[in-house]
Amino acid sequence: MKLGIVGVAFSGKTTVLNALSGANEPLSDFSGGGEPRVRVVPVPDARLERMREDYKPKKFTPATVEFHDMPGYGGDKFMGEVRDMDAIVRVIRAFKNPAVPHPKDRVDWKADALDLEADFLVLDLSMVEKRVEKLERSSKKPSKTQKEEQEELALLMKLKPTLDAGRPLREVEIGRDEMLKIASFQFLTRKPTLTLVNIGDDDDPRALGIPDVPKLEPGAKPPADITAPIRGRLEMEVSQLDPADRAAFLADFGIKETISGLAIRLSYALLDQISFLTGGDKEVRAWTIQRGSNAVEAARKIHTDIAKGFARAQVISWDDYVLHGGEKGAKNASRMRAEGRDYVMKDGDWVEFLHSG
Repeated sequence: MKLGIVGVAFSGKTTVLNALSGANEPLSDFSGGGEPRVRVVPVPDARLERMREDYKPKKFTPATVEFHDMPGYGGDKFMGEVRDMDAIVRVIRAFKNPAVPHPKDRVDWKADALDLEADFLVLDLSMVEKRVEKLERSSKKPSKTQKEEQEELALLMKLKPTLDAGRPLREVEIGRDEMLKIASFQFLTRKPTLTLVNIGDDDDPRALGIPDVPKLEPGAKPPADITAPIRGRLEMEVSQLDPADRAAFLADFGIKETISGLAIRLSYALLDQISFLTGGDKEVRAWTIQRGSNAVEAARKIHTDIAKGFARAQVISWDDYVLHGGEKGAKNASRMRAEGRDYVMKDGDWVEFLHSG
C-alpha cells in the first residue's frame, strides 16, 4: 500500500511522517518541491508476534505500508504523484503556534479541509471536462472504438454533476465494470481519504469539533473517508523514545493507540485490506490482500508459480490456531482444512499452499 501525505505548508506533514516512522527528518518548510520523502513502516500485528514466539524463525517479515510525504502543493508533478497513491492522508492543522504562522493567518481545520477538497474537485472536474469535450467529437464518428467511447462518455456524464455540485466522487456508487472504464483517470476525489487533524498537546478534540474515530466492524462496507485527531508533535517525540518508555508516556496523555497503529489500521479499513499469515522455522510472514480475494489470488501474492500450479490451500483459522496452541495443536485437533482455489480468504488465516512444479 502506498499512502500519500498531503497538506499545506506548516500543517505538520513532516512531523506526522516522523511520528509514523520514527524518522528524524528536518521540520523546515518542504513546500518548495523536490522528491517525496518515503518511509516504509511495518504493520503492527500481535498475531505475527505470537507466531514468532512459536516458530523462532530465522526471518521475520511483517506487512508494510509506504508513506510518501509529498513536497510542495499543487502543480502537475505534485498531482501526478498523488494520483499514483492508493489512498490520501490529509494533514490538517488545528494547533496554535505563533512561531509557525499559518499561510492564511488562521487556525481553522474545517476551512483548511474544505480548501484541500475544493482543489482536488477542481482538478478532477477539469480532467472530466477535457475528456468529455474530446469524446463528444470522436464518439460520433464510426470506428472500432466508437462503442467504448460512447460508454465512457455516458459514464463521465454520470459523474460530472457530482463534481459540478462541489461533491467528491467518493460519494458516487460506481460498479466494478464502470470502475475499470475510469481506472486510468485516478480521480483524486475518488481515492479513500484519511484526514488527520493535527492538534496541540493539551487540546480537546471534541471542543474543536473533531469527530470521534468511527468503530469499524470487520467485513463491513469500507468507509470512503475517515477523520481522526492526532497530537503530531507529541507523537513525534514519543517515536524517538526507547520502546520500553513509550507506553507510559502515551498513557500520561491518554493516548491509547500510537499514530502509526491508528493510521495503518484506518488505512486498511479504507482500502478494505486484510492479512493472511505463513509460518515455519525459516520465516514468519504477513501478506496483505484485498478482502474477498480467493486462495489462488492469495497464492499469487507469494509467487506466480504457486498460483499457476495451485493444488490446494491448507488453512487454519486464527481462532483455531490460538485455541489449540499453534499449528501442531490445530492439526492434531483436525482443525486444519483443505480448501480449493475458490476459497475466500479470511483475515488472520494461517495458510500453507500446496502446488505442482
